[in-house]
Amino acid sequence: MKAMYGRENSKREQSHGKNRIPERICRLFVLICVMSIFLCFIKKPDTTAAKVNTAHEIRVGLKSVYADKQSITLYNTQLELGYCDGRVYRRETTVTAADGVKVTAEKGTFFTAAEGFTLPEAETAAKRLREAGAAAYAVMFSEGNAGVYLPVKENGATKESARTVCKAAAEKCGIALDKDVTEGTYLIRIDAGERVLFADGVQGSYPQFGALEKNKDGIFAVNLGKRSYRGRIEIGRYGGKTTVTAVNVVPLEDYLYGVVPCEMPASWPTEALKAQAVCARSFALIKAGYHAETDIKRGFRIDDTEQSQVYGGVTFEQKNSSGAVDATVGETLCYENRTVAGYYFSASGGHTENAEDVWGFSLPFLTGVPDIYELNPSKKPWSITIGRDELARLLRSNGNDVGTVEKVTQEVITASGRVYRLRVTGSRGSVSLSTDVLRNVLKLPGTKFKVIASGTLPDSVTVQGAGASRKAAIHDCYVLSGSKEVRKADDETEQYVVLSADNLTNFPKTAPEEGEYLFAGMGAGHGIGMSQSGARGMAEQGFTYREILEHYFTGISVR
Repeated sequence: MKAMYGRENSKREQSHGKNRIPERICRLFVLICVMSIFLCFIKKPDTTAAKVNTAHEIRVGLKSVYADKQSITLYNTQLELGYCDGRVYRRETTVTAADGVKVTAEKGTFFTAAEGFTLPEAETAAKRLREAGAAAYAVMFSEGNAGVYLPVKENGATKESARTVCKAAAEKCGIALDKDVTEGTYLIRIDAGERVLFADGVQGSYPQFGALEKNKDGIFAVNLGKRSYRGRIEIGRYGGKTTVTAVNVVPLEDYLYGVVPCEMPASWPTEALKAQAVCARSFALIKAGYHAETDIKRGFRIDDTEQSQVYGGVTFEQKNSSGAVDATVGETLCYENRTVAGYYFSASGGHTENAEDVWGFSLPFLTGVPDIYELNPSKKPWSITIGRDELARLLRSNGNDVGTVEKVTQEVITASGRVYRLRVTGSRGSVSLSTDVLRNVLKLPGTKFKVIASGTLPDSVTVQGAGASRKAAIHDCYVLSGSKEVRKADDETEQYVVLSADNLTNFPKTAPEEGEYLFAGMGAGHGIGMSQSGARGMAEQGFTYREILEHYFTGISVR
């Protein structure tokens, strides 16, 4: 096209020399426009499959099912195998096995081939050595850097007898061996049918596996048997252990597909699910530490349990919750233009808590707020009876021996009605218990509770009459129920819940027997941030996910 236009222009230059520059510009402009229109209809080649975007990947320790195992099997018939060099993932080879790929940690003593190999060269050399009578395996170190290991145990009863076997095979193949023997080194053994590979046993260079075929739902997922996962699965020895643990290296948004339905029922309102997605995304961004190379080498900072966020991978994904993730993609909780962790819990019991009243330090966006829409909590009001002897035993297990328990009192109560300190007095002294001890040692669902001793009237309230007030038991009164009906208090009800302007208060109906203490409470979890049950209630009342989050997190914006 350029040559044709050039000939036309040359003729015009002879007769219209003064106008040749403007005409050239006009024709060039037309050509650019035509080509631009033409290019709009040309589909660009998809190059995403050849690249792995690690910028927004996180590392999740699969502690709930795949931690500290003697071996882990990946049941895909075809997998890519690579490793992470810092934060860059590099694909090294493909492994195929009809019965899956088994990964173990193996400790042994080895001879090493002296030459530097690529992985294909190392496998070829190992094959030649095996044909020459020595047990030999290729091992993957790093990009373009592989070697051949000859295990002493498989090649002879002693080092010397193994050296004889290995040396003879190496000389026959023209391959030099290192002079020294590597003692007691851990490697990661990869058994894929008849093909056996090794990977470096150094933390930060463990092998990673990615799916090369879609599952029945059209998802590239690595199948670990009980569960499947998007992204890649790394298997290594973390913390110097002799066992192996699986880590899911997964894009952040794909990770959320497996978190939201595990943390909140997918049948709940869409706006509540969106609020959960934003909280989970914000929490992961702050806690996962995927940016730092040191965090890659330590294995993981978050796991798939309640200690971080419950995560079930592809196996637990649901259409509604995945839609909530997609509808809020990239959105996080921001305070003063910075993403902050989105803490959440099951149920508040009527009011959330200040961070300083649980963790001992304040955060301006984590202040307690009324939670009056939490009228149908996922965790109902609860009551736990603990005898004196059992209470004393639990305290001794935590290093506090107070002797025979004589008295239990709520020493410090927060503005939201939670017990910040509980004092237990016994025959040998007394101890003040913190919120962590109450939840972890006494196994209480939450800290918003009352302690009821025997011989008391726990549901006693003050009733205001026309001329005076009097004390009365709720079970002797007529009450306004949640359905706006006036009726006699239900005899079968264990606890009564009273709604005030900014909180909920519980009243157990009966006291425990002699020698026992009744812990009667509401809510479940630490009480900081978003109440999941409250978010559900707000969504049912027509609030949007942004309004829900702005209610529970003071001064934040969703961006």
